[in-house]
Amino acid sequence: MENAVAAELTKYAIWLLSPLGLWIALTAMAGLGLFGRRQWRARIMVLAQLQLLAFSLPWVGDTLLGQLEDEALVMEANRPLPPNVDAIVVLGGGLEGRYDGVRALPDLNDAGDRVWQGARLYKQGVAPRMVLSGGQFQVDPRKEAEAPGMKMFMLDMGVPENALVIEGNSRTTFENALRTRELLGEDSSNIALVTSAFHMGRSVLWFEKAGFTVYPVRTDIRVLNESRAFWEWLPKPQALDESTIAIKEYLGRLQLKVSGAYETGGSQ
Repeated sequence: MENAVAAELTKYAIWLLSPLGLWIALTAMAGLGLFGRRQWRARIMVLAQLQLLAFSLPWVGDTLLGQLEDEALVMEANRPLPPNVDAIVVLGGGLEGRYDGVRALPDLNDAGDRVWQGARLYKQGVAPRMVLSGGQFQVDPRKEAEAPGMKMFMLDMGVPENALVIEGNSRTTFENALRTRELLGEDSSNIALVTSAFHMGRSVLWFEKAGFTVYPVRTDIRVLNESRAFWEWLPKPQALDESTIAIKEYLGRLQLKVSGAYETGGSQ
């Protein structure tokens, strides 16, 4: 129970430190007069607007997210996927679950190619088993856990049910790794790990901590470094989304480093 509460609190703390979270918090506190003198309140209000504007610029979002994706590119190049591994592991984040009366089928999102890539690897004969790992937070009970939704997609893609291992209880990347190890047992050591490129660095770390030899398979590549017209560099919601995703990832790494979890394998 304590771990569940801690995971949920961490999720909201990271959101609060996102550009939108900071904008809401700083604007609200300045508006309520919590920064004392009127001059300081005005400065905080300006700061809140400027940081939101900066993180909405495409070149800022591309820079922050691109560093993470470049890291994943290097990792994948240095660890080429062999013809066969013990299992394919697909991490959740690529779809939203069903919702009674509104959505009869899971809904693929921007990271949906995580699921598609997993199905492709299985069809290519890379591994005889595939782990679908993704749960849900207790404070969001309306959403179906991701793993059952991924299973429905895999079955529709022609992956046999007896090849699928469903892990629908994890809420964090560390729990993805720990519960996957429990399900696969000690006999499975080599895995193809499928997740978004920006998420790959932290994911590989945790699965190595769990005792796996990891071969990264990056998906959901967002930063293409393509040339853009002038107006495409103006502030955009998509750029704010990129910045937020990258900041969340950096904060997740910082939180783990400060807590000592990198060294202890997530026991703290």
